Amino acid sequence: MKFTNRTGIKVLVVVVGVGAAGIVADWHLAASPSPVNSTKADSPPRVEVVRPRRTTVAQRLQTNATLEAFEETDLFAKVSGYLSDVRVDIGDHVKAGQVLAVIDVPEMKQELAEARAQLESKRSSLESARRQLDHNKADLALQNALAKDREQLGQGRGFISDRTLDQVHANADIAKADLGVAEANRDLAASQVDVAAATVEKIKTLLAYTQIVAPFDGVVARRQVNRGDLVQAATATRATPSAGSLFTVQRIDTIRVFCDVPESDVPHLHVGDPAIVRPSGFDGKPFIGKVTRFSLRLDPETRNMRTEIDLPNPGERLYPGTYAVVLLEMNQRPDALTVPSVAVGSDGDGNFVYTITDNRITRLAVKTGLTDNGRIEVIEGLSEETPVVASTKGVPPLRTAVQPQTVRENS
Repeated sequence: MKFTNRTGIKVLVVVVGVGAAGIVADWHLAASPSPVNSTKADSPPRVEVVRPRRTTVAQRLQTNATLEAFEETDLFAKVSGYLSDVRVDIGDHVKAGQVLAVIDVPEMKQELAEARAQLESKRSSLESARRQLDHNKADLALQNALAKDREQLGQGRGFISDRTLDQVHANADIAKADLGVAEANRDLAASQVDVAAATVEKIKTLLAYTQIVAPFDGVVARRQVNRGDLVQAATATRATPSAGSLFTVQRIDTIRVFCDVPESDVPHLHVGDPAIVRPSGFDGKPFIGKVTRFSLRLDPETRNMRTEIDLPNPGERLYPGTYAVVLLEMNQRPDALTVPSVAVGSDGDGNFVYTITDNRITRLAVKTGLTDNGRIEVIEGLSEETPVVASTKGVPPLRTAVQPQTVRENS
């Protein structure tokens, strides 16, 4: 037992001694500087830099849009009657002037026959008035000639009495008056002919309205009647513009894309600005167009301005009523000097970038413009040769010595 205890004590002392030696060794190692660490501490930190480059930037706006037909019209009946024929259905392509439906109005045909007969009667009256006028002109000429002869016979010879001369002059005056009446009758008959002819043309025009025709080349979008339906003359109002319409025809060879531009972006909007239209159901496939026109007024309720983009639609793949997303590129600048957006900082003194001068961090004030696709336009303060620190985050303090390392940006 005593041997064991002594042995245990000796062992314990040895272990403690070894531990103390370890602590001393560690202290000496910590106190002695490592050659490797000393080299790293003396080396300036590496800083990634980029070169400004020129690219196209634009102010982009993504907004919702709706596709509409380039032209759309509701066709109404001008006269009342029964539809005797309906020649088209929805989806049918029609040409301008093509007859879509026919309204039967038999009483109007009878009115036309009566008006034509009345016109012929008035024309006959006019012809009689003209013949009477010619007769009166001849009679006046005869009476004037007789009066002249009687005056010559009576001058200085006394062959003709004054009473006879007075009678001759009276006959001439009567003939002149009859001529005036004949001219008035002729003018009246001519006016009656004009009225009768206008009545005939009016009824013919109304009869032409019995044929519903397409106003332009397009597609029948709605058909709301059938043969035998009784249709009334147009009853549309401002509140119900399509009430009572027979057909709706749309022109879709060109599609209008309508979107709304917010008030803050309106000053940058111009006709001809590029537009990318992504209609719903096309798996994101874009259609490229340009701003065609805008309303030049803001909706007082939404403070948006209605803007239109026209898209050619020769294959009729685009349909009116389709929802779409539009990306407008406004205020496009094709040769702008840009740097990454993260390379530009801002504080109370304005916008700035960090650059490297004599391998030391320096600050450079800049004036910026548009931001687009992760890049920001620099209007003033930079040249294409100025190295710019790639990010303002984690930059060493100003005047710190650094090792610039140029990185290549993705295009």
